[in-house]
Amino acid sequence: MSSMTIEEIQGTLKAARDSVWVVNDSLEKLANGAAVTDDIKGNIDRNVSHLKLVVANPEIVNSGDDISDLNAAITAGEAKLAELA
Repeated sequence: MSSMTIEEIQGTLKAARDSVWVVNDSLEKLANGAAVTDDIKGNIDRNVSHLKLVVANPEIVNSGDDISDLNAAITAGEAKLAELA
């Protein structure tokens, strides 16, 4: 099994934080009265799925970086998707 370099971990976390932004932005749009569209639901679903992969990676979890924002976006996104189902 290969190990991730510090640069790869940082790149993965940067991409994950982009997903956090998309989830949070989509949730904010819905909270502000935006219509529930397939695009918004798809954005939340795809980005939550991406975040779940990232937080399941032991090298990310054990990197020492604070990933609480990733977990919070997963929780909020899943809750909203369940509400919209």
